[in-house]
Amino acid sequence: MYKISENEVDFIINDITKRGIVTEDVRDNIVDHVCCIIENEMKMGEDFLKCYGNTIARFFRKELREIEDETRDLLTFKYYYAMKRTLKITGLLSAVFIVLGGLFKLQHWPGAGILLFSGLILFSLVFVPLNIIVKYQDDKEKKNRIIMIIGFLTTIIGTLGVLFKVMHWPMANILFYGSFITFFLVFIPIYFFTKFKDPATKFNAIIHTTFMVAGCGMLLMLFSMGVSQNINDSVASMDVFQQQNAINLEQNNETLYGQMPDVNNENINKLRSITAELDAKIEAIKINLISKSNGISKEVAATLTSADLNNTLDAHVIEQHFTQGSGELSYISFNDAVTAYNENLAGIKGGASLMPLQLDNLQMTKTVITVVLHELVDIQVQIRSNENSYLSLQKGLFTNN
Repeated sequence: MYKISENEVDFIINDITKRGIVTEDVRDNIVDHVCCIIENEMKMGEDFLKCYGNTIARFFRKELREIEDETRDLLTFKYYYAMKRTLKITGLLSAVFIVLGGLFKLQHWPGAGILLFSGLILFSLVFVPLNIIVKYQDDKEKKNRIIMIIGFLTTIIGTLGVLFKVMHWPMANILFYGSFITFFLVFIPIYFFTKFKDPATKFNAIIHTTFMVAGCGMLLMLFSMGVSQNINDSVASMDVFQQQNAINLEQNNETLYGQMPDVNNENINKLRSITAELDAKIEAIKINLISKSNGISKEVAATLTSADLNNTLDAHVIEQHFTQGSGELSYISFNDAVTAYNENLAGIKGGASLMPLQLDNLQMTKTVITVVLHELVDIQVQIRSNENSYLSLQKGLFTNN
């Protein structure tokens, strides 16, 4: 029985590698089989290279690389079917989660955010990428692969834009409109002209392009829709009305202060001080929110009202600069200031008519900027009404005496 040397084994390994077998397990199995055959069949005195050439020729029809290709195909198809199963499951789950999340959102039921987040993440980061891989394997034409990849990538980015929009996260508009513009100005023209040139797909190209353009138009219309102008005007008119009430109360209070006989009255001075302090804080918060929302200086924002907002549904500014903000203009600081105001109010003698502020029933955090601004004006009216009520009472007591 012939015994193969280490040099001959190295020669076999190198030759098999040169013939295109690069997968280690496949190469080692072929080497083992070749060595066993040579050791069993090679006769003493026979040329090794000739025996090796006859042996290796048994493993292929045209070239040895066929084994590598067949192995890769088997592995690919194994993963292919696994991906197809995953594709079906994730597609079904994402559709169910998105539909249920939309229903829960409309009905204001708990869990809407979790369902929408899960559905859109599954769709954009699992279902669509798997579609890219599967379709890439199925379609061998390069131009079709390019079209498909562009379409799927814009879908992923657009879906993430919708998710960011629903969750009120920053960058939502950049993601959505960026993908929308790419889809409309890049994907649709490439798809149309590529498919239109082929007589077999010419008719479908026209039909599909029509549907895509119409869908883009309707989607853009939905995303561009804001609150109707009538509603915006109504909210603005309410703000103007309340702001005028606040101004009238402030002017009336200044007149009453001038009519007080005791300018050093501790209770009156205390009420004036806490009212002015909270009123100034509210004004600063209003100016800051308008400034951040419109992207202007605070000096300019001080001259504007909610009627001058560029985006009346701006919830991001409230979330970032008020709800989760820090410093003197945050909701936490404002809430502390209201608590201090109520405590001082309770210590004013003869203040039975004074009403403490109740923030618990107000929606001032998870809402849009116009709501917060309106609530702040209402609070200004209330604290000045407290001031007016107390001063009027003190004036009446002084007049009766």
